[in-house]
Amino acid sequence: MRPRLLIIAYVFPPSESVGARRPGELARFAVERQWDVRVLTATSAAPDALGAGIPEGGIFRIAPVPRTAQLVSSVRRAEAQSRVGRRHLLTTLGTIGREILIPDACVNWVVPAVRQFMRTRDGWRPDVIVVTGPPASAYLVAARVARRLDVPWVADYRDLWTVGNDYWPYGRSWWRRGIDHGLERRLLRSAACCVTISEPLAEIMRTTFGIDTKTVMNGIDRQPMPTVDVPGPTWPAGPGSSTLTLAHTGRLNPGKRDPSPLLDAVSLLGPEARRVTVVFAGEDNGVARAATERAGVAESVTNLGEVSAEKSWRVQVEADVLVLVMWNDPRDAGTVPGKFFDYLRARRPILMIGHPNGIVADIIRSRDAGAVLDDPREIADQLRRWLAEKDRVGRIPDLPASALDGLYRDDQLEAFLEILSDAAAAHRSRRRPVR
Repeated sequence: MRPRLLIIAYVFPPSESVGARRPGELARFAVERQWDVRVLTATSAAPDALGAGIPEGGIFRIAPVPRTAQLVSSVRRAEAQSRVGRRHLLTTLGTIGREILIPDACVNWVVPAVRQFMRTRDGWRPDVIVVTGPPASAYLVAARVARRLDVPWVADYRDLWTVGNDYWPYGRSWWRRGIDHGLERRLLRSAACCVTISEPLAEIMRTTFGIDTKTVMNGIDRQPMPTVDVPGPTWPAGPGSSTLTLAHTGRLNPGKRDPSPLLDAVSLLGPEARRVTVVFAGEDNGVARAATERAGVAESVTNLGEVSAEKSWRVQVEADVLVLVMWNDPRDAGTVPGKFFDYLRARRPILMIGHPNGIVADIIRSRDAGAVLDDPREIADQLRRWLAEKDRVGRIPDLPASALDGLYRDDQLEAFLEILSDAAAAHRSRRRPVR
């Protein structure tokens, strides 16, 4: 009999969210390896979207309870505002909701997800469940389904929850963190094991919760990105072919993922600053604009705002250099953004701004995939070197294909299936009656 796997993921293809990729690719890979896969998600289907690599009939697309949708929307807007420091804009409803919706604003999905899956599964029972988060509410769904069906569940942390770097920026209080931390500890007592994206994060889970935690990185997708035909240039052309274009795609966060060192470096270039274009493509939360104004380099910056996945890919492949902004703090050493693998896939050199020691910094250095810098003067010197190279040879060369060896997603997913198989086998051995 084929091994049976239930994947629980709040976001799943056709969602373009970065969080949908890991469960989507795991589902595809498991199906290719002859696993019997079902998916439980809150993401609705889209008729014109690309397939998820699994028959649509095997996907349980269950929406959150409608009656709390307005409250959830208010909380999400409040969280977005708090991330850019606009606390005076927080509504009373958002402030209260952010504290009382435990574990997060997706809690209205838990009851309908469990109830409808149990009603419509038609007798199908998984050998093992894997749930990916955030949101943390998905872990509640997994624990409840696993208990009802008496099957093991594995918690996959794309980002850590109460012990992660991104917990506090959402403005939660210490008492709220205590509640969440206690809830996380209780949930993990019933989990077979945990999986996360880097060894430093895995060690945090082991030492904090005493749970067996494995490392399965994200990776580079082998499938070609769909092309998009957008008329005209992606951004305004600079003064000639020797213009150096640096691009950042995705979200920026004040105080953590802040592009100020790069923009300050551009301002240090003096007259040469007009030969540099910095492109931002992602949620326009004011961080890039504020940093641009502080540095006084508005003429060198183009802000495209939020774009589709296809256009984001075009921005990456058309840039000379891709900018990866991370937190300049040792606590970020284990963070490996999914965007990093997109950048490698585009095979453009990467300028990483952030702490010089960590998983991402080590990969960039060991594979000669770019530069890791945070001091504006050093960044300015690197920009001058890239400008000189472009003047000399006409372009910044692609990264060699060998720089990507061993970093493809399929290289990681093989180990993921082994972890899930081991969890299922260990559970079966415990349930086997003693003769």
